[in-house]
Amino acid sequence: MSVQCLPWNDMEEDSERTLGMGIDAGGSYTDAIVMDVKTRKVLARAKTPTTHEDLIIGMIKALEDLVVQRQFSNHEVRFVGLSTTLATNSILEGKGGKVGLIGIGWDPGNEWSPGADMVRYIGGGHNVKGRVEQGLEEKALEEAMTAMEGKVEAIVVSSKFSVLNPAHEERARALIREQSSLPVIAAHELSQDLGVRERTVTAVLNGRLLPVIDDFLNDVCFMLSKQRIDAKVMVLRGDGTMMDIDTARTRPVETIMSGPAASALGGKFLSQRDDCIVIDMGSTSTDIVYIRKGLPTVSKEGAVVGDRRTHVKAMDALTIGLGGDSHIHLGKNDVIMVGPKRVVPLSMAALRHPSLKEGLRGRGGNRFLIPHNAKIGKLDVREDHLYAYIRENAPCTIEEVTEANPQMPTASRAVDRLIDYGNVIETGLTPTDLLHVKGRFLPGDEECAYLGLLHEAQSANMAPQQFMDKALNRIVSELGMGVLRKVMIDETGSLEGGKALARLLRTAVGDGYMDLIDVSVNVTVPIVGLGGPAYVFIPPLQDRFGADVFIPMDNDVGNAVGTICSKVSEYSSVTIRPLKSGGYEISSSFHQRIMIKRLHEAIERGKEMVTENAIRRAAAAGAVNISVDVEVDRSNFNNIDGSAEVDRIEVKGRAVGDPMGALF
Repeated sequence: MSVQCLPWNDMEEDSERTLGMGIDAGGSYTDAIVMDVKTRKVLARAKTPTTHEDLIIGMIKALEDLVVQRQFSNHEVRFVGLSTTLATNSILEGKGGKVGLIGIGWDPGNEWSPGADMVRYIGGGHNVKGRVEQGLEEKALEEAMTAMEGKVEAIVVSSKFSVLNPAHEERARALIREQSSLPVIAAHELSQDLGVRERTVTAVLNGRLLPVIDDFLNDVCFMLSKQRIDAKVMVLRGDGTMMDIDTARTRPVETIMSGPAASALGGKFLSQRDDCIVIDMGSTSTDIVYIRKGLPTVSKEGAVVGDRRTHVKAMDALTIGLGGDSHIHLGKNDVIMVGPKRVVPLSMAALRHPSLKEGLRGRGGNRFLIPHNAKIGKLDVREDHLYAYIRENAPCTIEEVTEANPQMPTASRAVDRLIDYGNVIETGLTPTDLLHVKGRFLPGDEECAYLGLLHEAQSANMAPQQFMDKALNRIVSELGMGVLRKVMIDETGSLEGGKALARLLRTAVGDGYMDLIDVSVNVTVPIVGLGGPAYVFIPPLQDRFGADVFIPMDNDVGNAVGTICSKVSEYSSVTIRPLKSGGYEISSSFHQRIMIKRLHEAIERGKEMVTENAIRRAAAAGAVNISVDVEVDRSNFNNIDGSAEVDRIEVKGRAVGDPMGALF
């Protein structure tokens, strides 16, 4: 959508406008918008390449692009929402501060590693009923602190069953703070779920991210102050809810997976549908999310980052390797394949490397090598030599690289490593190129896109139009398969069934047939499409699924919209257990144990406790107008010989409120 700019002096300013600014630093692009929160109208928008080496550079450029459009006064911006890949990427790349871990009452031995830079295990901890199993070894704690002094930037204390009784974590933290100014993280404050392994990993990652996110948020505040924007800043969590900037500084691990959450919320907001399936088609991948009652469904399992499962609550998204930059090629049995490999679209690569057109005309094939990022990691002498050659001669083919370096018989394998490292990337035919050929997207070189289509069609022994039609059908089918897989997982909890189920699903999306079965599927909730390619590839799902499909205006910056239209949410839980002497005990990480005689009274008291605590936590995170949903988990309730015996009942509460200062 082009922005119609009025001359600054003639622009009529509505003194009653309340504006929100959303900024999403995504994997490929940084999007920014300014929106009137009352009219839901996007007044200005910007999209700039994400600067992975320093996210704030791309964000400053996006903000400057917003300001120069002169559609708002900076003082009108009352609310700023942020989402970023910084936490996720920092974990995957091993960046962040050094963390010391003190484990209390447990020791994993060689079974698993918590991922801390220094680790000490000491006596203490509680049992499954929240009672002291061993006294806290304070002398060992002091020795651990002395060993870590000057070698770590944060300390994590994680005690056995601290979610049932946090006394040893709280005592350890108090003793450490008496002798050290380092941040101290008590694991029970980040997770109230059982599981010392995941709880500890979550706390260690949080400690590692403290300096990373703190520096980033300081840069954001400085960026806004330079533009004289005095607004409340909120940060999006991975579960699609918000927290204020002070909470984000202390709990940065909760920002992982916030990018997909922003897109899902933007789709819900722009389409004005509280129940829908959002498909966000990006350049590398597509995220599919079910929005229920205005919020994304949250995974029952904690988020997995790299090879580590955490207790971080994250949106339950299905991600498929299909995007605007996915490689279209001929696969086995002459079947046209799309993705999951990412390449540079020929139409876009030609803008930076004009000689690509000559190569496409004369050399045959679409695979050319071009430099991608600055050097990542340390290259050996041969890799460094080949990287320099490709940088100086791009675009070039693998054959040209090997012929120019006859002294290196393994040059092709070294080039493959450069591609794996991210130093070099290949070109190829992509959905973006097909959009150029169809005349639906023209920022790049249309002729190079057509030449790429011609090469692939010739290799498949098809006419160009026939190949393009089949490729477009394949793209839509893969999106449809993703929707059905997401629905099946949400409805059944798994996607078992092997080849038979895959055949049924593929037939249902119109990419195949079965002689004896007529397979069709109706999706009962609307489908909302986001992302640059959405307006072409997602509408055909309407005919295939019989569902309403919406491609809202501003869909290509829906993730930035999503950063300012969510809610603040916090969780709380208590555990109820029977006592041998009769009656029941309520234990939690935020209140001393309570003894109650009757079960129904214990449950009611548990509901009151989680409600009060969830409201208190949500208010501290910046929420107003708070409501709480409480559920009682009786999955461990057994009825034996007609008598009720309770091993454990969990009472869980989730508080949801509006971000303070936002007026949605």
